[in-house]
Amino acid sequence: MYKHFPFFGGYCDAENLEQSVRMANVYVHIIQHNRKKLVALSCLLCFFCAGRAQKQNNTVVSKEEAGSPFAKDTALINKVLARAYTAREIASDSSKKLYTQALYASTDIDYKQGMAEALCGLGRYYDVKNQHDTAMAYLRRALPYCGNDTKGNDLTISIYHLLSESYYYTGRYDSCAWYRYAALSLADNSTNASPLMRLKAYSKILQFWVNVHEDIKKDPYIEQIMQRINALEKTAIAANDVNLLENIYFQKAGYYHSMGNNDSARYYGNRNIELGKVLHVIPSMIMASYVDIGITYLDDKKPGLAIYYLQKVAAEAPQQGRANNRYLFFTDIFLGEAYCMQKQYQKAIAVTEPALAKAEQSNIITITDHAHKTLAEAYGALGQYQKSAEHYKQYAVIRDSMLKSEKMDIVYNVEMKYRIADKDKAIAQKELAIAINENRIKSKNLWITGISTGCILIILLSLLLYRNTLHKQKLQVVKFRNLQQEMKINQLNAMISGEEKERSRIARELHDGMGGTLATIRLQLSALFRRYKDTDANGNFENVMQLLEEASSDLRKSAHNLMPEILLQEGLVKASEMFCDRIGYGHTLQVHFEAIGDLPPLNRDFSLAVYRIVQELVTNIVKHAEATRALVQFNYHNDTLNITIEDNGKGIAESSKSDGMGIKTLTERVKLLYGQMDIHTSPGNGTSIYIEFSNVAEKRVNPDA
Repeated sequence: MYKHFPFFGGYCDAENLEQSVRMANVYVHIIQHNRKKLVALSCLLCFFCAGRAQKQNNTVVSKEEAGSPFAKDTALINKVLARAYTAREIASDSSKKLYTQALYASTDIDYKQGMAEALCGLGRYYDVKNQHDTAMAYLRRALPYCGNDTKGNDLTISIYHLLSESYYYTGRYDSCAWYRYAALSLADNSTNASPLMRLKAYSKILQFWVNVHEDIKKDPYIEQIMQRINALEKTAIAANDVNLLENIYFQKAGYYHSMGNNDSARYYGNRNIELGKVLHVIPSMIMASYVDIGITYLDDKKPGLAIYYLQKVAAEAPQQGRANNRYLFFTDIFLGEAYCMQKQYQKAIAVTEPALAKAEQSNIITITDHAHKTLAEAYGALGQYQKSAEHYKQYAVIRDSMLKSEKMDIVYNVEMKYRIADKDKAIAQKELAIAINENRIKSKNLWITGISTGCILIILLSLLLYRNTLHKQKLQVVKFRNLQQEMKINQLNAMISGEEKERSRIARELHDGMGGTLATIRLQLSALFRRYKDTDANGNFENVMQLLEEASSDLRKSAHNLMPEILLQEGLVKASEMFCDRIGYGHTLQVHFEAIGDLPPLNRDFSLAVYRIVQELVTNIVKHAEATRALVQFNYHNDTLNITIEDNGKGIAESSKSDGMGIKTLTERVKLLYGQMDIHTSPGNGTSIYIEFSNVAEKRVNPDA
């Protein structure tokens, strides 16, 4: 179960990301090691919504209960929230309506707990609908309203888990990991987090560690987490907390499946189903357990029993939203494998292909490789080798994308940070205990004091050696990253050099070829004009001469833009100024150029790269901005070159700003030049682009060269 828990993560800003947990990318690396680990998909989908869901025949409430402006009682709002939570799966649209009404009512009376729960519920609704950006927006809005009591901390942990799911599906694995560890930290450090929330936090970390390590049977950190879960199980049995016990059985079923103990996995899975039906838990909880049990039989090569349990999933699915229910197409993919084992290849294809299409439509990549493999085997067995080869190719592509070493590096680094912090905490506790013992026995036994001091020195020395080793590893990582950066810069320089050679060739052909031809035509037409000066066609001759003059001017301008010789002769600032002057001539756009500070001569490659960036940005203003005025400013101060490009045009849409290939390419070029580029824009208010290059002295022309 734990080998495929991808739905965890969160939001963190740029500053926190560098220090945060960047490990969730390993999930895709581990996801194909063996089939039994696929059960985690189903477990995770349901765990976020874990809890009781009693059957509800009527989710319509009165105007007062719905949070109208007349409802000022928090008890009524809590009742609406409870109904919305109960209906979140069996009537999701009604649940959304109830959450929205509760949000309005809570806002009217400044009921922060109600606002937090309503926003969290709306975030959960949009997450299930695969509208992850909207889900994250609601969840982030909910966090400030969560209190510091037990209910508030439980809600914060739930929000962290929901954010992790959304960030996983949007490909932000570092943020996904950050929120998972944030939930664990809150559960460990909070004195009033509920046992159920602690179980959730422990389970998510357990899932990650199981994903990362191959020999999970001997991993001490996995054993520590399982000890905590077992302690919670004893607490639940002693307190007769069947709701907590049902969730523990669900987690232990997946854990034993990952350990390869399928008999124990099926035992806990059946116990979970029994308790779940008694408690009327949400349908996805029961569906997940049936899927898990079916996969264990697939592992044991018993397709008949696997089909028996997998077919039970559809009976548990709510009628509303069946077309987009993830569990149903997950189940079909595993059914396809079971039919393939029974050599019912046509049947395997019939159920797997629609399920694969739905998985791809929902952007659930972690299951599609499994479907492609099943289809490849089925088509191959039927002799349709071309289709079989196509699916094997897709399977290989997805597998390759899941085995990126960069993701493994990120995850191991993050895990190491967390484990070091855990070790430091344990060391600090041991040192405190040693200090207390020294104070007690100092007067009795000097030998014990000496031994204790020696132990402390050994611990400190070990810690120093460990930190020194860790520092060396970090230096190696930095060295490797610097080497990657240098390779990217060399690639950029080679690309720019090739582009400039081609530009120069085209410019020479335009100037020497078409330019000469136009000049010859102009001379011959001038002679004709003088010969037939008194004819009635004088006006036409003058128009032709004017058009030729404009064509020659445009040709010269294009040739200069393609081959800026002025850049090599006069430098970056002068070349940029002349380019702006040429752009402004003959256009309604007025380009104002400013140069502040004395920019020293820079090397050819850097100057050319910056000139092309400025040229591209100004050209974009001419083509797309519909502006009448623009400003290009070079400011050199304290070895830093700042370039500002502004216009009063229509601005850049947010979609174009994040998805436009031109903006992405320019941003990548600036980064490869060790610079930064910021874009500030809003529709109808123009655009301001700021580019900064530090340490410009390193890019100066070598006078001895």
